[in-house]
Amino acid sequence: MMKFRLPSFKATCLIISGLYVLLCGGLFAKGLAVSMAEYKVPAVTLASPHYLDSLHWVYTHMLVIGLIIGLVGWYAREALLKKAFSRLMLAAHAYYTYLDFIHSDSAVGNALYKGPASVIPAYFSLFFTGLFLYLSLSGHSKS
Repeated sequence: MMKFRLPSFKATCLIISGLYVLLCGGLFAKGLAVSMAEYKVPAVTLASPHYLDSLHWVYTHMLVIGLIIGLVGWYAREALLKKAFSRLMLAAHAYYTYLDFIHSDSAVGNALYKGPASVIPAYFSLFFTGLFLYLSLSGHSKS
């Protein structure tokens, strides 16, 4: 019988970090206004330098969070640090998941962002939340 094994603390953090960097890098490469237009953000909002500045800040912040997760995943050795970090990231990502879902165009959202793609960020947040939940509850923080 084949036994499925989930990745270690280090591997999990590096996976999450890599996804953050790829997602944010892709948005910056494509252009933030172009990316947000796909969610039917009104043109007048997209034309606002204040909105674009806030988007730049948000996605830069996400990129930095991803890099911090990768750095801690790479260097953390002590079980207490790994467990505390996993729980902090679990709480943060649970909140991010909530925000992503309530603003999505879904049965639980208010459709601030329109279209079926508006739930994609929520699914990523949910995936990251699940991984940090796993790390918070497992013995992987000891490895």
